[in-house]
Amino acid sequence: MATLLTVRDAIRDFLRKFEEVLSPIFRFICAMIIFSSIAKHYGYFDLFSQKTIIFLLSVICAMVTTPVMIFAAGVVITVNCFAVSLDVGVVCTVMFILMYCMYMRMFIDCGWILALVPILYLCKLYYAIPIIVAIFAGAAGIVPVAFGVIIHYFTGIVHDVSLKLAAPEKDKDFAAYKYIVETLVKNKEMLLPIIAFAVVILITALIYMLPFDYSWYVAIGVGGILNILVFLVCSGKLSVSVDSGELVLGSLLGMIVTAFVQLVRRLVDYSRKENVQFEDDDYYYYVKAIPKYNSKSHKKKVKNMTEELSGKVKKEKEKENEA
Repeated sequence: MATLLTVRDAIRDFLRKFEEVLSPIFRFICAMIIFSSIAKHYGYFDLFSQKTIIFLLSVICAMVTTPVMIFAAGVVITVNCFAVSLDVGVVCTVMFILMYCMYMRMFIDCGWILALVPILYLCKLYYAIPIIVAIFAGAAGIVPVAFGVIIHYFTGIVHDVSLKLAAPEKDKDFAAYKYIVETLVKNKEMLLPIIAFAVVILITALIYMLPFDYSWYVAIGVGGILNILVFLVCSGKLSVSVDSGELVLGSLLGMIVTAFVQLVRRLVDYSRKENVQFEDDDYYYYVKAIPKYNSKSHKKKVKNMTEELSGKVKKEKEKENEA
């Protein structure tokens, strides 16, 4: 344990020391993943599919905040949608304006969720989403997760529209905006994860906040089991098929990743828990204090007995000579 804590604290101190350098590098990597994914799944506007442009956008986003990065990604997607048709571009613009306004007003600290959800969908690991979000964002992550799910399914709908518009015998009366809106509203496959994610995130976040010992780890375990049960029940109600293997694997992965990060971030010693009570002129205070594990508390002081004894002997001789 002491060795692991020493390694953890060394890594944490290194990251804090070089945070000004490492943060832009991390944002650059995230931006590269985001813009590369957009180019792969949209790619209707050739300019934003070029590697040089993707690199330049990533460099710019490395120097700005997460909300600005999310806004830039939304602009790139919107431009690609306008390249498909005017109707698609208008629908995309309205959708992103609504999302961005709600996100900026209430969920500004959850921008990473909007990027994480589509990426995990691409990796077929989307069942891990609610456990991770519940622990690290709480109930506030429900709305950004719903937005991320909508963005993922919107990508597939835009692809279908582009194929219909490019068909040699396309329907002259085909209205892209009407098709998109109706598909989004009636899409049960999209509705299922939105409902299931919201239920799992809410219950897991509530357990995580309860003031009993090991509530963090109980919340992770309950969240993983609940995720499987909720998806199975909701899929039956909505008549939507669910891959049981992906469901179990994604839930387990979410539990493992979340538990590992939680151990690294906050490892506490419940055996040394203390309940403190004090008061001032206006209030009584009841505080539960749980000390954190850290490498400094596990370091043992090793005394050199030979040097200590020799020092005492020298002091006694000096006293005798002075006498």
